[in-house]
Amino acid sequence: MVQQIIFIFAVVFAVLAFYLVYKVVLKPNKVNKKILNEPFPGSWRKILQDRVLYYRNLPGERKKEFEERVKRFLAEKSVKGVDTGINDNDKLLVAASAVIPVFNFPYFKYPNVREVLLYPGSFDKKFQTNDTVGQRNILGMVGDGFMNGVVVLSKPDLEAAFDGLRHRKNVGIHEFVHLIDKADGAVDGVPEILFQHSYALPWLKEVHREMRKIKDGHSDINPYALTNDAEFLAVVSEYFFDNPEKLKQRHIELYQYLTKIFQQKPDDYG
Repeated sequence: MVQQIIFIFAVVFAVLAFYLVYKVVLKPNKVNKKILNEPFPGSWRKILQDRVLYYRNLPGERKKEFEERVKRFLAEKSVKGVDTGINDNDKLLVAASAVIPVFNFPYFKYPNVREVLLYPGSFDKKFQTNDTVGQRNILGMVGDGFMNGVVVLSKPDLEAAFDGLRHRKNVGIHEFVHLIDKADGAVDGVPEILFQHSYALPWLKEVHREMRKIKDGHSDINPYALTNDAEFLAVVSEYFFDNPEKLKQRHIELYQYLTKIFQQKPDDYG
């Protein structure tokens, strides 16, 4: 009798544990059908045209495709502000950050993301925004553990990256490239979900060659790329999508590998 009671309690506990995991981690967001079914608002189109150079340079038919992908992202993912207000402009910049790297992979929908949080500024490793000296230096992060499925971005840095001009830094693209990299189960700088396996070793060889140039002061790539292979991929992807002509001019080998990884040549849109 005691064993039966213990067994029943164990079953109930397992069911409750699964339910909590499902509610917190596994359960997908409800799809906002209103966003999907309504025409793309003209006000949204103007924001993309003014702020997102990548979108502005697309040919007309591909702009409509980009808009549909943005709608899909915003219908399926939650974008919220933490201690800061957000508006359509902020939501569209988040969606653009997600769509740009996988624009030529229409069926990729970031299964490892359910929510994007925008903070009023930089934060620390515990996602805190207090004024501890030297600790608030993170502009974006992909959550893990209890924050699994969550992306955190500094709102002002996201907005600064999308001002309609060329840059080599874009915190939104950086973090979504990490998510693409993570989709195969390992954040290692080799996004196998997009990448042909035969390219992996040559790609890493080129990565390490460029890292040596950065160390020697012979590269204009952000030294943060030296952190590890995953950060190198994210950093150079920012450069690739925000200033492809310059990357092609200065780092032709990296540029060529990135065109294979992402299956696009963003400078063709310029």
